[in-house]
Amino acid sequence: MNKFTKFARFIVLFLLSSMLIVAFAFWGIGDMIRSGGRTTSVAHVGGYHIPIYGWVGGASVSAAEVRDRYNRQMENFERQYRRRPTSEEAMAMGLHVSALEETIQRAVLDYAIRDFGLTASDAQVAATIARNPAFQGTGGSFDPLLYRNRLQQARISVPEFENDVRREIAASQLFSVVQPTGLAPKALRDDVFRLDNEKRVAETIYVPDSIVIDVPKPTPEQLNAYFEANKARFQIPEFRAFSYVLFSADDVKAQVAVTADAVKQEYDARAAEFGTPEKRDVDQAMTDSEDKAKAIIAAAQGGKSLEDAAKEVTGNADGVIKLGLVTKKDLPPGALADGIFALPVGMGDKPIQSPLGWHVIRINKVEAGKSVPFDEVKAKLEDELKAQQVPDLLAKLATDFERVLSKTQSMKAAAEDLGLKIRTYENVDASGQDSAGKQVVIGPAAAELVKAAFATREGAESELLDTQQGEYFIVHTDRITPARIPALSEVEAKVTDAWQAAERRKLADEKVKAAVEKANAGTDFPTLAKELGLESRVAKAVTRAENDTGNYLNQAAVLELFKLAPDKTGSARTAEGSVLVRLKQVESPDLAKEQEALGRYGQQLDTMIANDLILQLIAALRTKYGVSIDQAAFAATFQQQQQ
Repeated sequence: MNKFTKFARFIVLFLLSSMLIVAFAFWGIGDMIRSGGRTTSVAHVGGYHIPIYGWVGGASVSAAEVRDRYNRQMENFERQYRRRPTSEEAMAMGLHVSALEETIQRAVLDYAIRDFGLTASDAQVAATIARNPAFQGTGGSFDPLLYRNRLQQARISVPEFENDVRREIAASQLFSVVQPTGLAPKALRDDVFRLDNEKRVAETIYVPDSIVIDVPKPTPEQLNAYFEANKARFQIPEFRAFSYVLFSADDVKAQVAVTADAVKQEYDARAAEFGTPEKRDVDQAMTDSEDKAKAIIAAAQGGKSLEDAAKEVTGNADGVIKLGLVTKKDLPPGALADGIFALPVGMGDKPIQSPLGWHVIRINKVEAGKSVPFDEVKAKLEDELKAQQVPDLLAKLATDFERVLSKTQSMKAAAEDLGLKIRTYENVDASGQDSAGKQVVIGPAAAELVKAAFATREGAESELLDTQQGEYFIVHTDRITPARIPALSEVEAKVTDAWQAAERRKLADEKVKAAVEKANAGTDFPTLAKELGLESRVAKAVTRAENDTGNYLNQAAVLELFKLAPDKTGSARTAEGSVLVRLKQVESPDLAKEQEALGRYGQQLDTMIANDLILQLIAALRTKYGVSIDQAAFAATFQQQQQ
């Protein structure tokens, strides 16, 4: 489905949820809007400014909400890649624009839902929540305890969540006019299937630029002309010399001390971490009253199973929730967790009350925990306790440094007063390399040091800054050597090499062109390869989305292959050469044997066409209600974001 995959990327979760079961799509857990103080609007939908949750005449788009969505996208990136993107990276990825568009779309949909009078009943909301796998226990039934726990963890109230589910259902009604079934004509489906599944076999010859051995040196005129046309390539970058003071753990380690008693106390306090905690296999039945809970226990003690007892008292055939094996930490802290882990194996003889109701507990089995001896983790705990002191000691050192610096007005004098080492780099560029291209500024804080040096004027000092590792540093920019275009005599060797590389590539391209013409005139690839002193290969059959780099069939060569008629030859450039490619064989899919795959393919096409129609509907709604963006306010929002 490569031809159409790009369409799917434009479909926001809200729209997808309108054609699938409603889950945490647009308003789900962890993606709730909890903005406060929505006073600034960066965009406006409709005729009147109203709060974002308003339902009259229009909807304003607040700067606070855009920032919230932008921050959530930053957090999602951090969770996925284990680092937070820089502001520059986030902007380059368009996260700020995505946040604005997401917020605008929500406002447009809010407006449309109200305009068309769409809503959802309490029963629909309850059924939707009950079907959500996120709220279902191990038995596959809705678990009220799990439901409330997950909302609590996400800091979302039950009314807030249920109101948003109601609005999501209403939105799904808006898009129900687009039914993703039977939208793709059979002819279109078959043609696109053939295109995507057609395979081609190629003969290949890799022709490196190095096939051209004897490249003459340029004449003075040629060298000068080349240099004049490519001066920017040979620019010598700006270099800076700078000194700095870095406050690291080494500067405070002499102050770090941990007693044996402190290590033992830490072990005792964290004993549960060192080993396997106790686990219990737990089933529970929940009721809204103590009397019903006691009635279930009485029925179970009378010989009924917990399942039958719960069904008899509550009338609910799925009244027993199987929690499975849980640790105490898996349960909400308080009476329920304490009670469950105080019971023996078997039925509990008393109900347990929690903020969620009354619980009847059955313990099916207990897996005892195991502890790691103190001596095995003593050294680890000691190191951890020492490390805990370092941030505070570094912060104190930074405070002392700033105090002395305010008096001396000199980084050097302040460093000497506190016995701190001053380090220096001579002539490095903005990437931390010297004039020979060697990386000389290294270490965890290297990039931050160089960035600070290049942001500080000559002869001045930066502010006291902190690193991502929790250290502190200050930079003094000692000297700036501006970027410049050198004289040809300074870089003659580099210019000569560049000219020869360009000439070699040109001559190699001429050989490739001649080889293509010869192949298309009838010369077979083995003979052609022998004449060139190279080798020919037969690649595996590939589709448009595949390659066979082991046989010189990279993506550029594949693209060329699918342009060719049978037995015809073309070429594709690579970084350091070219690939000759000849179409040897075409393998078309047998549609009669691919009926099942065709069915799935048709469904995918239907969905993609439906998504495209929905996008058109969204575009029409934007036009109908009017969307305006205050670019100045939008820019200000993200200026604040960077501060």
